[in-house]
Amino acid sequence: MQVQFPSCPIRCLIIHQYAPGIKKAGSQPCQISNIGKRGKAVKKMRFIPAEKAFEFAKRFAGTPGCTVSVI
Repeated sequence: MQVQFPSCPIRCLIIHQYAPGIKKAGSQPCQISNIGKRGKAVKKMRFIPAEKAFEFAKRFAGTPGCTVSVI
């Protein structure tokens, strides 16, 4: 018998951008961007399909000076 955890088909994607030269641990981000269904910044937090959220997160993860959160 396998244990199945609840999964959520929709997620929110947030990008925290930091100023150059600032250590991320314990510092406040300079800019917070919410990402919509098309991969562009939107004003309010939007729910997008989980597959797209993780796809966008992989794309933005390599950007220097930013942290990506999928919630």
